[in-house]
Amino acid sequence: MWFKKNLAAYKHMSIGIRRVHMPTRSHATSIAENESSKPRITELAKKAGVSPSTISKVINGRTGVSDETRKKVEEVLLKSGREYSLVSTKISPTIELLVDYVANNGTIEMITYASRWAQREGLALTVAQTDNGKKRDECLRGIVDRNPLGVIAQMSDLTQKDKEFLRMRNIPLIIIDPVSLSNGEDHTISIDNWTGAYELTKHLINLGHKRIGVITGPLNVQSGVARFAGYNAAMEQSGLTIDKDLVKEGDYLPERGYEMACKILDLPEEKRPTAIFACNDITAVNVYRAARERGIKLGSELSVAGFDDVYPAQYLMPSLTTVNQPFDSIAKNAIRMILEIREGKEIENQLVLPAHIVIRESTQTVVD
Repeated sequence: MWFKKNLAAYKHMSIGIRRVHMPTRSHATSIAENESSKPRITELAKKAGVSPSTISKVINGRTGVSDETRKKVEEVLLKSGREYSLVSTKISPTIELLVDYVANNGTIEMITYASRWAQREGLALTVAQTDNGKKRDECLRGIVDRNPLGVIAQMSDLTQKDKEFLRMRNIPLIIIDPVSLSNGEDHTISIDNWTGAYELTKHLINLGHKRIGVITGPLNVQSGVARFAGYNAAMEQSGLTIDKDLVKEGDYLPERGYEMACKILDLPEEKRPTAIFACNDITAVNVYRAARERGIKLGSELSVAGFDDVYPAQYLMPSLTTVNQPFDSIAKNAIRMILEIREGKEIENQLVLPAHIVIRESTQTVVD
């Protein structure tokens, strides 16, 4: 198992700041080469309004500094643009999974598979949640204090400052389904959202549907934009008009998904769609709910398709046609990338996994 095999090499080491991979030269040599170009400790102390000894404590990861002062010093270090070493005496044999909230089917899938792949490498998995009122800084500080082997982030609003906070401590960070396009430094894993949405919409068109509604994801995040773009491309290439009354922006959450489904299904019968593409499965479940409340028969009168293939998509009645998001492969590759970064290997910055549709009972041929 990876951690037992590599424990000796990482048990007591000084961790230098990196951009792509772990430095292969000795820490002492690296410091000697860069010392002349670093801002002096006294200069940094003056900017932070603290003593030089406090700067030294923060740089070397020692105790005796309040959280408020440490934060102030770290901000000065970040702004200085210099690559200081933040020493960690021991790396914990754990992977941290950082999420917005646990009560999400996709998050549950990630926890399941990440735990499984971590165990195969002799590692533990710790889940850190940021939606329970805990300040983001406090959450990240907790991760740094635990000093994990690496962090997998599956969350919607990880900032550049958050990422730099982890990079300064050389903690490998893998971002799942990033909100925005990568800046080239981030290590990310996503699926081909555009193709998944395109193929699913084409499936509905091939069943004879022409009035196809869509409840998008949030259009300020990459996955939401890509899925909506895939839907648009399929409709336009098939020569079908997109009725703006059938396009509603969701946020991947149940409440808004239900609200948008009601708005579409409350249209006059002649304007209602014969199919709805919900851009995640949780939204699709709420389309089911809204349709049943209105006496609309799922499948025969209204085809519904989702995206993600999370539990309980295959157990719904009717079972849900959807796009499979390969959580097993995502988790496996995230942990692989963390281990390879720790081993000093060059790895891909952006990994895009293929998506494929899973056809079930919820999408049927249009009945004239």
